[in-house]
Amino acid sequence: MKRLFVLFFVLLACAAHSQGIPSPSTPRLMADDAGNSVSQSYPLPVSIGGSDSANIASIAIDINNVASNAAILPNIDANIASIAIDTKQCSQFKVQVVTLTANTSHLLVSGLNGDRKFVEIKSHLPNQQFWMSFTATAAVNLCRPCTEYFYAEVPSNVDVAIIASSAMTLSVVEGGL
Repeated sequence: MKRLFVLFFVLLACAAHSQGIPSPSTPRLMADDAGNSVSQSYPLPVSIGGSDSANIASIAIDINNVASNAAILPNIDANIASIAIDTKQCSQFKVQVVTLTANTSHLLVSGLNGDRKFVEIKSHLPNQQFWMSFTATAAVNLCRPCTEYFYAEVPSNVDVAIIASSAMTLSVVEGGL
């Protein structure tokens, strides 16, 4: 009897819990602050420039009067240069072959004329391990270990040092602006 009661209670709890959580594919009805259901004929009010009654479809922008558009258009001119640099694709690449001697740190010297965006390092033989450091020197077992391949977005002002416990040859590809 006790087991039957526990089983009934678990099933009741599961049933109550499953009905209260809708699936992600089931949309919920939206309502504004007054409790009105949102629909195509009754959209949510949009506040533009402090006016709650403005209809976003009827906004008129005066391209000749920048001062009147200040409340409507965000000022992105200050950030446009940094956005362009961050999203710009690499326009130059440099490939170099680095020969490492055992237990000797090698500082990677950039071969690019402009700003570096990424560094890609690949060993010439499979399963060779080397270590990377973003300082002027690297030490075996004290830096980031890499097996055969390494890629990182590293700007020009950050040093990249490589070291290996055995002699090896690496191909280094840099890309930048």
